Amino acid sequence: MALPYKVATLIYCFNHADEVLLLERAQEPNRGLWSPFGGKLHQAEGESPHACAVREAREEAGLVLTPADLHLTGVVSESGYEGQAHWLMFLFEVLPRIERVPPPDREGRFAFVPRERLGALPLPATDRDQIWPLFWAHRRGYFAAHCTCHVDGSAAWEILECRPSLPGPGSPETPSEEGGGVVAVDGPASPMIDRVSDEFFMGEALRQATRAQAADEVPIGCVVTRNGRVIARAANQVELLKDATAHAEMLAISQAQQVVGDWRLNDCTLYVTKEPCPMCAGAIVHARFQRVVFGAHDPKGGAAGGALNLLQFPTLNHRCVVTPGVREHECRQMLRSFFQEQRAKRQPKP
Repeated sequence: MALPYKVATLIYCFNHADEVLLLERAQEPNRGLWSPFGGKLHQAEGESPHACAVREAREEAGLVLTPADLHLTGVVSESGYEGQAHWLMFLFEVLPRIERVPPPDREGRFAFVPRERLGALPLPATDRDQIWPLFWAHRRGYFAAHCTCHVDGSAAWEILECRPSLPGPGSPETPSEEGGGVVAVDGPASPMIDRVSDEFFMGEALRQATRAQAADEVPIGCVVTRNGRVIARAANQVELLKDATAHAEMLAISQAQQVVGDWRLNDCTLYVTKEPCPMCAGAIVHARFQRVVFGAHDPKGGAAGGALNLLQFPTLNHRCVVTPGVREHECRQMLRSFFQEQRAKRQPKP
């Protein structure tokens, strides 16, 4: 697609309480929404991403930084965003801690926000669903992701590189109060939290469940990951294929085995929005999955601890690590609303 290419930086700053500095945008296209500050590279001048981040920090937040004060957390590319441009975004964390809230300007007003309150703020949809989970999962590490934007408004995300980091040394010494209120921080960097990564990949499974629901299938979605990367995606297709075995897990397992080139998937994790049934649990065990993560419990028919536990059955020759209840409310609500709609369709009309 012949579209202009735009390059920008996003800058993530924290105070000593580890609250993130966000900007409530006063300008379109994200007016009224909260996000990190940043801006576009001066491409005509050959400006580097690090130089852009240093300049934007000074212009928007009054911070005097050097490239050594920045950690490149991730690179996000988007092709065909809203049919208007291709984007390349560099996500930088400012290593020194910041204590002053910058004054408001024409771009909007700043505030420090605790991580646990992010979900209550109006955020850009892509930030909420994709970029924030990626940032938290790879903070002080590195990731690369690509988003293919489709003309119908949907998007397909791919994790190209994933390097979560272990706790590292404290942030470097930085300018004094005269340099915009930046101070040094002591102690180790925050480690990656695996639960965030689980939430992100369950979000990918929920996207597949949404596809199933749109096709009038029971809304169950599944993804398989290997080394932090999605290698298979599937939605329930029982009605489409007229096949009782076409559950999301079964389809995703077949895809993953083709990608890996082996029936053994013992270094893979399976994410599914509902607790696997006995058929799927049996296939998961036979494929030797290392780990299974599911959303909604199924006490009547689930085979991962609900009605029975085939994934950890003591006499079988393989047992999976099981993580239940990830984003359970969303997974359960999607199933509940689907079956309510199905029952309403069967009600006789007055």
